[in-house]
Amino acid sequence: MNADGNHPPSPGYASDGQSRIGRVAVIVVIVALMAMWAWIWFFAPRENVDRFAQRAFPEAANPICAAAHEEILTLPSGRQTPDVAERAAVVRRGTEIVETMVADLEAIAYLVTDLDDAAILRQWFADWHDLYLADRWTHVERLEAATAETPDEDLAFLVQDLQYGRRIDGLANVNDMEACVIPGDI
Repeated sequence: MNADGNHPPSPGYASDGQSRIGRVAVIVVIVALMAMWAWIWFFAPRENVDRFAQRAFPEAANPICAAAHEEILTLPSGRQTPDVAERAAVVRRGTEIVETMVADLEAIAYLVTDLDDAAILRQWFADWHDLYLADRWTHVERLEAATAETPDEDLAFLVQDLQYGRRIDGLANVNDMEACVIPGDI
């Protein structure tokens, strides 16, 4: 006991003022979290940001991609072409088909009139050209330069960026363009 007859505060325990501030802080955090979750559950937009506002492009694009995929399916697979020169010719033809498909898709890009959608579409085409088709053409060149003695691991399809496939396929799937995914021929 101290001189005024009260017990001194115990070490390690907060005073009433500190205790009140701590309780208020906890209540503020809980209310903020509840408000955040309420907004997420009841008010947050549900649409995927990559889904086009208008459906004209996806509806026109899907048949173009389906036709290209059907044409690619007529080509022999890598397992069916063990000869490197034959495989190079098949991969070259498949790459030409994909390149034509992308050009045909670009020819209908005018159907996307929303500015945000047009920006997303430009990025999608950049992934097709700058990454996927570039990788395919590099693969064609490597196959065409190979000899019978070239080890198989040197003939593998190598990619610059492992994420571009997800981006290309993701935009296609979000917009119901199931046929506009990366073909699985390589």
